[in-house]
Amino acid sequence: MSGIEVSVRDETGRAGRLARLVRQVLAEAAPRLEEITGLATPTVTFRLVTPRAWRAEVVAYVERGVQQAFAGSEVSERERAEAAQKVESWRKTVAWTWPMQEGMTLTDPGGQPQTLIAPRALHHTGLRRDRPALHRFLVHECVHHGQILASQGAVVPPRLSVRRYAFDDRAVPVLFEGHAEWAERRYTSETFGGPTATDVLRRSWRYRLHQRHLHEHTRRAQPPTSAEPPGPVLDPRADGARFVAAAVAGIGDLARFNKVWHDRSLVPTDDEIHQPEAWLRRVGL
Repeated sequence: MSGIEVSVRDETGRAGRLARLVRQVLAEAAPRLEEITGLATPTVTFRLVTPRAWRAEVVAYVERGVQQAFAGSEVSERERAEAAQKVESWRKTVAWTWPMQEGMTLTDPGGQPQTLIAPRALHHTGLRRDRPALHRFLVHECVHHGQILASQGAVVPPRLSVRRYAFDDRAVPVLFEGHAEWAERRYTSETFGGPTATDVLRRSWRYRLHQRHLHEHTRRAQPPTSAEPPGPVLDPRADGARFVAAAVAGIGDLARFNKVWHDRSLVPTDDEIHQPEAWLRRVGL
């Protein structure tokens, strides 16, 4: 495994078979993903947890993000109230959306990447019964580990929007997801000889119920229509993957492209996602 330590922990006590499968996939994929991305992943940690633990971990991560955003600076009462509202919004959201989440890669209290998976959610999303889809998901999340380890907090994981930052126009989430999609596609093509075919995932009744609730909540929460025409909506995975493919080809060197994980000013803007040549001119890589 090229010295890569793969840790898959079944904290539910009932998902041993799934844990073995996840470990096998990651042990095979992680070394090749290092070559594809040029990002080192000396350790890869996946945790299989209960839905309750998953929700608690995500909310704790959001709370740590708020603390980091406010660290070493004056915080107004308005900012504190907005941050508290943000945490509470996340708490309510994960309570409803956990059956719709295959998993999530975030950082632990020490800043190290970890992927949290609730096996029950894999049942609701349909991934547990679709081996190719599960394989792609695990590979995708493994790439996030390399991004986070390379960045060391400079760029990813994406910051919570609790305070204005310089470079707020940067498309960090699109880069984060698009790069993982780009690497996942390359790995899948090499491993399976092309894109893996899959039937439409068989979602559970509970998944569909929560999805309807979420759509209704989102519709009610939409602000009044603005007179300004909306800009193009970015698809984080598809648009991001196209940008990364063009950017890597334009630069011709993975090490030079990977400087983007160390310097937020190098991250493309929303406009540059659709114009990689403009990004190349600006950053001069």
